[in-house]
Amino acid sequence: MKKILLLGIAVCTFTTLSACSNETKTSTNSENKHAAKTEYTINYSVNGSTFNVPESWSEKDGKDGNTKYFYPKDGMLLVLFSEVSPSIRSENARTEYLSGIKKGSLKNFTEKDGQEIGDDAYGWNVSYELNEASYNGAMIVVNVKGGILQFIMGTTDQTFETYRDAFNAIYQSLKYSPRSTDTSQPEASSQPAASTEQSKPEKATFSPTDTSDATIEAISTYGDYLTMTQKIIDEYLVNYENAFRGTYLESSLSEQRSEYAAAFDEQKKLYGNMTKQKLSITKSSLVDYLKTYRDTLNDYINRMKALVQ
Repeated sequence: MKKILLLGIAVCTFTTLSACSNETKTSTNSENKHAAKTEYTINYSVNGSTFNVPESWSEKDGKDGNTKYFYPKDGMLLVLFSEVSPSIRSENARTEYLSGIKKGSLKNFTEKDGQEIGDDAYGWNVSYELNEASYNGAMIVVNVKGGILQFIMGTTDQTFETYRDAFNAIYQSLKYSPRSTDTSQPEASSQPAASTEQSKPEKATFSPTDTSDATIEAISTYGDYLTMTQKIIDEYLVNYENAFRGTYLESSLSEQRSEYAAAFDEQKKLYGNMTKQKLSITKSSLVDYLKTYRDTLNDYINRMKALVQ
């Protein structure tokens, strides 16, 4: 079966998806979009692959058994299996895949920040128009046994960044049977093979010595993001101790250490299994978050200094 025909099925489902989005739904977002939070999830299955979705997102089955729709407050998530042979890791297959979407019902479909994810997937940030509404979001396509599994999410009113952690967590929860080795590899490149005489230099370990904007902007992987988060917390605790030594606030330092250690552990649960993964799709939002996090902690110390003077 031609891949582009199957992609037409994927695109057509968006019309149904949008039409159903008026159902009663409850937002899963907390006030701080990156803050650690406890969220109950439900395990779902599409063509043998399983994944977890927030319990408060309403769900609807597609007619073919290979499609599920989910509805957070501000948008929609489509999970779709298509029986195709080409690997999404192939550049030609991706070109055909995106061409099929752009020929469908999604107007002004635009993809950017494309990147390989793990060994079997490829992802993009996306934007499009549907039924006179504008959406922005992300799309991850995974090579699975027998075809590809697609996670396509869009939200209205530029709200997707408040859902990005939830979207990432859904993908991270995915359990699937991979393709056999001979069908899951990207197609051979026409470029000559690189010489093996010289070893490829290893990327230097990210070891921040400060929390400046430039240092934060230098993060390139989820591991770097976790390292930078820890550096911001460590710097805050040192500054807090120095600022309030000998005051009544000094007694709260131990409690704060415990609270921030617990918060960091929650971040590791979200991103700990992705430490080597590049940040192309999510870098801008994580950089903005780290800067805001740093500034918020510094502002708190300054406000408390005024109270103890």
